[in-house]
Amino acid sequence: MRYFSAVRFFLICVFGLLAGLPARGEDLLPAVQRELRARKLYFGEIDGRASTETTAAIKRFQTSRGIDSTGQLDGETIRALGLPVPKGSENAEEVRSLDACSACVLQYLQARESDQWDPLAATLGDEISFYSEESLKRDALREIVARENLRWPHRKYTMLNRIASLHAEDRDMGQVTVRVHSRVQDASHRERVETEDLVFRLRKQEDGWKIIAVKLLE
Repeated sequence: MRYFSAVRFFLICVFGLLAGLPARGEDLLPAVQRELRARKLYFGEIDGRASTETTAAIKRFQTSRGIDSTGQLDGETIRALGLPVPKGSENAEEVRSLDACSACVLQYLQARESDQWDPLAATLGDEISFYSEESLKRDALREIVARENLRWPHRKYTMLNRIASLHAEDRDMGQVTVRVHSRVQDASHRERVETEDLVFRLRKQEDGWKIIAVKLLE
């Protein structure tokens, strides 16, 4: 009996490794299947099995989010699905950096909803590439933001999805790609609603991560 239990445990471990799952993948995979089904990328059973259909759906999702389409459930893919990454599946320092990058972008979006410059400036580097504008000083960006705030005095930004990554060679450089739902109104309460995919580039400085570029995803 012990022999068969040991063999069964070994096969489960091997199966999990082949499927590319982190620790406790048996709990994670059904949640992944549900998320993929909600996105109309997976149409199979919610059975927690790393089937060919499941792997193909993961690849389709990764391709749609600009992630390497390996079909494996790495931390970046799990986060992009909006699921918690199992403990021990990534380097702790890297996770903290990725979380800090995402927090900086969220703070930026929250600050853009207000007319207060200081909270926004706290998220920015000394120079920033802003959409089509290259290498703006913060004071120059302040004028652009002020004009936009006058045009759209009522603003609401919601982060829908985000993918955070660190530069392969320079770990003090990060990138966060986010899908942002914006709802803005002018003084006459005419409304504009849109969803955009934005790319934020960040650099780690002594006082934390700072945004150095904001671009539309091409």
